[in-house]
Amino acid sequence: MKNFTKIIFSAIISLIYAEVGAQCVPYYTTNSGWSASEYFKIIDIDAEKLTTAATSIPAHDKTDGTATSALFGTGSFTTPVLSTEDGVIYTETSVLWPVNYYMACLAPNFYNSAYTKVIVNGTSASGAAINCTLNDNNTVTSPIWNKKGFIELSRLGSEVANTPPSRHGYIQIDDLPQVERVQWSFSSTAYKRGVKCDIKYGNGEWEPLRWEASNNNSYATFSEQGYQFEELINKGDDPESKISLRWRIWDGDSIHFDQTKAEPIVFTTTNSPYAQQQVVRIHQIKIYSGIIPTSAPNAVTSTMADNLKIYRSGDQIVISEKVKAELFNIVGKKVYSAETNRIDINGLDNGVYVLQATNSIGQIQNQKLVLR
Repeated sequence: MKNFTKIIFSAIISLIYAEVGAQCVPYYTTNSGWSASEYFKIIDIDAEKLTTAATSIPAHDKTDGTATSALFGTGSFTTPVLSTEDGVIYTETSVLWPVNYYMACLAPNFYNSAYTKVIVNGTSASGAAINCTLNDNNTVTSPIWNKKGFIELSRLGSEVANTPPSRHGYIQIDDLPQVERVQWSFSSTAYKRGVKCDIKYGNGEWEPLRWEASNNNSYATFSEQGYQFEELINKGDDPESKISLRWRIWDGDSIHFDQTKAEPIVFTTTNSPYAQQQVVRIHQIKIYSGIIPTSAPNAVTSTMADNLKIYRSGDQIVISEKVKAELFNIVGKKVYSAETNRIDINGLDNGVYVLQATNSIGQIQNQKLVLR
């Protein structure tokens, strides 16, 4: 590391250290909340306002927010696009944006785990052994400390050890136009637990947008009481821009630098999508855009999460790598077969299909597609 870089890095460490207190380990994940945007808030998903009837997401099967659910479901729901005349008061439009979820459950009336422990049950939150990691809302204030409602994403390992499909949960929203910023909040059931948020620009590949590492005292230390994150996309004035977003379980990271080290090194935990990980709960998602959409994309209901990603973009089914793709209709008739990573669906009737994708090493993945 160059001397100048070391000086800047040390100064940042000192500022963070001073904020937390001399007895504390510096933390790297900020909990400063959300800032104001001058752009249109087109989507506001608040788990407290969702219902299992409207979303078909199964209800969390435990008695409060301290425990991890054992019941999850897969499918999609829609959320209304918002409109405003004065930038202050927003109303729902008739445009419904699809939200896909895999291995998720809904708890609209549960508080985060830390609030439930401290305020409801009168016990200690995680991290109590160290003054600067206690998730009691005193060491660091959480913007969602007493906020009800979350969608929990499955942390389960694969049913057969180290064998597809993965059962790690995710939420995905596709083809959002002219996004200026994204605001979202998450929590877990203990301290120092992580989360991943990925982004895809247009028809490109998925890229990391924010990855918070698990099991590190200096990153998502206060994840039991919850964080609010804000991602600046800065495409609000680009009429050609579309992005997709996916929130998922932290399952390892070997591409980013661990800034807690004196000489930052790459994380050594490789991605392990088939092992049990830490639970992730998404409380709220807000999308700000340069336009108010007058139409929405069609939903594609996912049934399997794996290394292979399959989604709809316009009049095409896009696959994250080239495969032998075979498409069957609801009565089992093969209607398409090719070596490709894109399928034109212009000539297909609306209905339910099954895509069977075989990759270069013979692994097979089946996915149900609902074309509307």
